[in-house]
Amino acid sequence: MKIGLQAWGSEGDIAPFSALAAGLVRAGHDVTLVITDNVGRDYSSLAKKFGYKVIPVSALQNASPEESERIWRQVIELGNPIQQAELVMRYGFDPVLERMYEASKDLCKNNDAVIGHFFVYPLRVAAEKAGKPIATLNVVHNCLPSNQISPPGFPNFGKWSYPLGWKIVQHMVNRIFLPRVNKLRLREGLLPDKDVMTQTWAAEKLNLVAVSPQICQRPNDWEARHVVCGFLNPPGGLKSDVLPEGMDTFLKNGAPPVYFTFGSMLMPNSISYISETLAIWREAVELVGCRAIFQVPTNRVQGYGSNEKVFMATWVPYNLVFPHCAMVIHHGGAGTTQSTLFAGKPSIIVAHVSDQFFWGQELERLGVAGRTLKRKGLKASRLASGIRTVLQNSSMPIISKEIGERMAKEDGVGTAISCFEKTILGK
Repeated sequence: MKIGLQAWGSEGDIAPFSALAAGLVRAGHDVTLVITDNVGRDYSSLAKKFGYKVIPVSALQNASPEESERIWRQVIELGNPIQQAELVMRYGFDPVLERMYEASKDLCKNNDAVIGHFFVYPLRVAAEKAGKPIATLNVVHNCLPSNQISPPGFPNFGKWSYPLGWKIVQHMVNRIFLPRVNKLRLREGLLPDKDVMTQTWAAEKLNLVAVSPQICQRPNDWEARHVVCGFLNPPGGLKSDVLPEGMDTFLKNGAPPVYFTFGSMLMPNSISYISETLAIWREAVELVGCRAIFQVPTNRVQGYGSNEKVFMATWVPYNLVFPHCAMVIHHGGAGTTQSTLFAGKPSIIVAHVSDQFFWGQELERLGVAGRTLKRKGLKASRLASGIRTVLQNSSMPIISKEIGERMAKEDGVGTAISCFEKTILGK
């Protein structure tokens, strides 16, 4: 059958869709993936390799690099995930809404069923208008209300506070998103939504939660439509098998390094911001005295190059490099977080926005990460202290390895496809 997928956001939001698209192709489906990447990455090589069609829907690039960096700094300085979501929508989603909606309508017109990122409400509108079955895919498990999960952006005072916290958070989320959602729905002659988290962000029949059950044990107060399918890793044989030139030699010629990556939180054109980040990383490494791999999206930063202590990279397949590292310093994106666990490595999360703070809480709960740090006001001395604490902790590597071994036995893509075919396609 013809299946359409629509993804939006950072590389970490889009990677699960690439994995799912690849798996659907292997399962015999004709797959089209519509992508709106917030920094305009090219996914055509992945599509060719995995055997699906990709349609990029470019975000508007009117802002100068300086303006983009100013907005990004403003997002980080806010600190509150709900307020950050408002700015992300204002600058990263709203300007491209109409293009995304046109792509959504085409996707529904040309496919038998669709799967969309939970944020992409235009696809749900298009699916309702076209009468096409739809499933949503959620990359984090704290956007579906439950009395067993701490609500996003709300202080975790313990389970007694969760019911009240969810009411407050749902009210705040509705204030930000409902006007946007219902403006489009009413324009298209559809009834307005009443609640974003339980209605807009979760399809009526199937909402796939792309999180390993090693992290998210399905709450018993969730409706049956919410399925924890597992981490969506690319199917076997479809993963990248190429390390950057020189990295293999670096890994073999010394102690396991500490891997540093802030993923999509570092935008290629924000040179001054990347320079500041690299300076913090370098000072932390000097304070600890460890070897390191620094991943940043550009090699245009002056004064940084590879040597026997530090390897500089612009992109690395995590599945190949993480197993050879001592630990990972990262931003707490859904994909990177689960990749560290899949590799059996402990972490320190330096949270920038939104759900990254929640992922930090989750890794701390599991006993596989040091104390979560904030990117806002980050100091090298504090980062170095956290690195030392993790490197000196004998239990974290053991727990991480055990979780990684259990995750390796899961088949998130297979589970997601099986649920989708049964629930949506009626197979």
